[in-house]
Amino acid sequence: MHSSVPRKNLVEIFDQITREITPQATGIRLRPDSAGPEGEIYTVFILFEKGFHMALSICAEKSMFIRTAQFMMQTEEISRQDIEDVAKEYINVLCGHFASRLFQLTRTPARFSVPAFHEGRCALDGHQEDIVLTYSGDRDEHVQLIHHVPLEAVPDSLS
Repeated sequence: MHSSVPRKNLVEIFDQITREITPQATGIRLRPDSAGPEGEIYTVFILFEKGFHMALSICAEKSMFIRTAQFMMQTEEISRQDIEDVAKEYINVLCGHFASRLFQLTRTPARFSVPAFHEGRCALDGHQEDIVLTYSGDRDEHVQLIHHVPLEAVPDSLS
């Protein structure tokens, strides 16, 4: 990450933007929860390639991604490819808002990779989970926004 943004501020930024943008982008209202995704889950992630040393992922139950695709595409008929495409767009939108807010604080421009999509929970090679925000949707679908830091950025006491 960027040393000029305290961890507490990152948590607030990630939480505020996630809960503000998700209903607009997906039609799903999120509330904090302690139960993580279970059953059939998907993970979509993005690496920040410039400006910040981090990655972000969204790990959610399939039902959340189905609802997201139905909302964005305005149809009930959704394919596996639709779910993947919409999940990638959703994380792109969130990361654009995160990058904008971080730029306002640090004046550091960010660039991130093309998102990747995986079935199941996906651990990122060379990264460690740092911040995990857990939510449930208005139909009890569970989702986590996960902030990952490169292993070389983790202090010895945490590795």
